[in-house]
Amino acid sequence: MELWRSRYHKSVNLIVINNGHKDFVFAGKNKACKIRYICRLYIKELVLENFPGLSVEQLLERMVELTLYTEENL
Repeated sequence: MELWRSRYHKSVNLIVINNGHKDFVFAGKNKACKIRYICRLYIKELVLENFPGLSVEQLLERMVELTLYTEENL
């Protein structure tokens, strides 16, 4: 088992999700949980790609902000 959850491949504009990761397997037991998990992975990759150079604290703040807005609209 590999530890990575998701990776963004810029050359093909694609987010790859590790469906063998224990968190993905756990989330897959419930459809709503799986959707929220995938959404969080998308947010993680979106923040990492669009806010280069920010501190870890600032990146986490952006993730919380986007998670709030996204889950409001799921």
